[in-house]
Formats: sequence, C-alpha cells, structure tokens
Amino acid sequence: MQIHCASRAPTVPAPASALRRPSGGFTLIELLTVIAILAIMAALSAPSLTRLIADQRLKSTATDLHLTLLKARSEAIKRNVDVTVSPTGGSWTAGWSVLDPQAPSGPALDLRGPVASVSVTTTATQVVYRGTGRITPAGEVRFVFTSTRTDAARCLSIDPSGRPYLKEGSSC
Repeated sequence: MQIHCASRAPTVPAPASALRRPSGGFTLIELLTVIAILAIMAALSAPSLTRLIADQRLKSTATDLHLTLLKARSEAIKRNVDVTVSPTGGSWTAGWSVLDPQAPSGPALDLRGPVASVSVTTTATQVVYRGTGRITPAGEVRFVFTSTRTDAARCLSIDPSGRPYLKEGSSC
C-alpha cells in the first residue's frame, strides 16, 4: 500500500507592491490643485463681497439713526420734556448722541460713533423733539446717507409730526 501525500507548492513571497496599503492622504499635486481652485474662486468673489459689506454698513448706519430718532421721540413723549439728538463734534458722519434731558452730564440715552466709508449729508444741526413728539423747528428734516465705496444711498426724513421714515435712494 502506498500513501500519497499531497504536495504543496513552494510558497513564494508576495511582491513588495502588494504588501503596501493604499494611503489615506492626498498627493502634493492634488493638494496644490485644490488650493489653486480655491484661490481663483476667492479672487472672483472678492469684489462682490466688498460691495456687500459697504452696502450693509450704509443700511446699518441709516437704520441706527432711524432707531435713535424713534427712541428720542418716545423719550420726549414719555417724559414730556425736550429731547435733543445732536451730532458728535458737529458732524453727523462722526456719529450722534441723545443726552438725558434730566441729567445732561450723565450717561447718554443713546450714543453712536463714526462708521467707515459712510457719509451723512443734512442741513439739520440737531433734532429737538418736544414733549408732544413733534420736532422743532417745524418742518421736514432730511438725512442722506451715501457710501464712499458704492453708489448706494439711503434717505431718512422726519415729517412735521416727528415720525422718521427711511427710504432707499438719495431722494425722499
């Protein structure tokens, strides 16, 4: 009786390339390609982003004065005293403040500083609200806000009853 053993083929070591695992990272060329694409996209979007920021500063400044005037009018009616909104340093572009009529040397009721790239044009040296909510002197007051970086503008007008209105554009 003869027993045959199954013969085994000699084991051959696997090539070195088969033993390597694929890496989970990026190659330098792939990384540089992505960075180049991002740089091109950023360069294309920068001008519109600059315009958006300038427009938002303009809207924000006009809205801030609108809210300040509403607050001053409300305080004048509530306290039944004159409340004055005056520019900082004589220029509305430098900001404005509303002083407490009962404590003028105390903290301001509202205070606003200058905003870069926004200018304010008006003939009003100050806005005084009477206890009735009307402004003095009687008449209509206008503020025009313009951006130094874009052609956008906002117009804020105060009617004789003392209500402020905000409108897009340079004319009220």
